[in-house]
Amino acid sequence: MLTDITSTPTTHPIYSVKLDGFEGPLDLLLHLIQKEEMDIYEIQIAKITDRYLEYVNLMEQLDLDVAAEFLVMAATLLHIKSQSILPQTASDSEHPIGNQEQLVQQLLEYKRYKEAAQVLDMYAEKRTSIYNRSSKLHADLDETRTYEIKATLFDLLTAFKNINDQITQLESDDDDYQTVEEETITVEDKIAYIESQLGREDQLLFESLFPLSSSKIDLIVTFLAVLELIRIGKIVTVQTGLFESIYIIKTVDSENSASTA
Repeated sequence: MLTDITSTPTTHPIYSVKLDGFEGPLDLLLHLIQKEEMDIYEIQIAKITDRYLEYVNLMEQLDLDVAAEFLVMAATLLHIKSQSILPQTASDSEHPIGNQEQLVQQLLEYKRYKEAAQVLDMYAEKRTSIYNRSSKLHADLDETRTYEIKATLFDLLTAFKNINDQITQLESDDDDYQTVEEETITVEDKIAYIESQLGREDQLLFESLFPLSSSKIDLIVTFLAVLELIRIGKIVTVQTGLFESIYIIKTVDSENSASTA
């Protein structure tokens, strides 16, 4: 069960982050299949549908501008899940992906396209250097960061969800936990804070932005600030491997604009 993280006194959206520059529903499905360690040819459709709906729900709770295609895929998964429970002999023309076999084929085709695009991106990045590998990387990371991959929106959502779950568990275990009135926090404030931290350090661990003492509203605003910085090209997020720790690094353009200011 996904914990509701948006129970705030205000009824107005905190900040609207459009997802146009991020990944789509097939990326989310591939992410969840890898996370659950499933064989793409033998997807546990009931489990993957539940996980997918959790993430769509989380994106909506965060006031992200969820594209209609995410909701279409949710309806498609529910349709396929219902078919697995109550098999239907007649085809359903309302759903472009009518059954699990068609879903697998679409995922495989998209996966091949995505892998080819990633190879091209890798060669492009080698020529243009999206971000600098600083010679002053933290000493404790020198040996572990032998290679890096970009962290996707869904990697960030997974890390955020894990942090939120930890804090929720701590609050439920703490009998003396009290709700205190807090200062108004804006996404703009958090953006300024993250940029100031990156002015002092070459990189930030994503988790370090979310101390366990954080309030729910603080978690949400910080996460939205990270997404906005990615969207406008000020930072990139990288991992040393799938589902590994995420690091935040300033882009070259961001560093150049700061030095000429």
